[in-house]
Amino acid sequence: MANLKHPRLTKINPLEPLLWILRRNESDIVRCYNFMTPYFRHATRGSNMLNFGYWSKKTEDPIQAQRELCTLVGEFANLKSAENVLDVGSGFSAPAIQWKSIYNFLNISCVNINLLQLKTAKNIVNKNDSNDIVKSKKTTITSQTLYVKNSADNNISLVNSTAKILPFKEKCMDRIIALESAQHFRPLIQFIQESKRILKNDGLLVIAIPVTTTITTDNKSITTDNKSASLAQQFKKLGILSLTWASEHYELENIRSLFNEAGFKNVNIQNIGAHVYAPFTDYYVKNRRAIKNVILHGSQSSASTPLLLHNILYDVVENFIYKSALKMKEISQKGLIDYVLFRARLA
Repeated sequence: MANLKHPRLTKINPLEPLLWILRRNESDIVRCYNFMTPYFRHATRGSNMLNFGYWSKKTEDPIQAQRELCTLVGEFANLKSAENVLDVGSGFSAPAIQWKSIYNFLNISCVNINLLQLKTAKNIVNKNDSNDIVKSKKTTITSQTLYVKNSADNNISLVNSTAKILPFKEKCMDRIIALESAQHFRPLIQFIQESKRILKNDGLLVIAIPVTTTITTDNKSITTDNKSASLAQQFKKLGILSLTWASEHYELENIRSLFNEAGFKNVNIQNIGAHVYAPFTDYYVKNRRAIKNVILHGSQSSASTPLLLHNILYDVVENFIYKSALKMKEISQKGLIDYVLFRARLA
């Protein structure tokens, strides 16, 4: 397993995670990921892909599921006919590395607001190629580009930027992909509008995103992210996920309308929630004890945090995760949430 270090629980004010979830601004999301990601990577035995994964009957573990989702998104985006690709919210750039291994002719730019993840991605990208990382010379990218990996005449670029103001010239990208990251973009319409600006006329915008859905009861439509809905109504529909789902609760039809508002046409949708939430939860429940042992074995306690207290703190946090996973499976099977691939082409 990769040698991954954990942040010490005592360095986090207990109120901070609650504020991250409630406010959900860009800085909060960065802090949340910086704190939680080492635990996720340990739980998935060192995986550098930060997504739920696409699970089939043959899927054995999260790493395989995450790679399958990445492959599915690449096919959905028709990367075989692309050249310049932008991955927004790129995490550790593992998806870009996988796409590059399949479609070796691609030029991929990875945009991430999280500088710590980009610095880690630099090392990961470097290990996947013998060439050195050098300063960017690409004319489509501004000085915010941090590193470029050369591979023949193609490369993977790492760019520090927000998704709402993308540092690229107009009409320079064939594909823009947000793989399980757009749920953190607020407001989402700004990212979609920026994508329209830098996409070529025949370019595709592809988003893989957890969504809430519109439920019809008694001939009335109920949307779980209705601005007029009270917190009580939110909690009634999503339960504990209304608090622990640390992202925007974007509704499927609302996202479709944003594409249309921005001038995209031919919006294709693929619902894959049945291959995401329930099997992900089943794996977690089945391996709950083993995951705990792996995480605690690799985590650090400080002199001010005795091992027993460290374990207790872990149990408290993990219990919320466990209940959230069960709720996620339950409401996904009821159709209250889904996982959706959107593909939109410029008019």
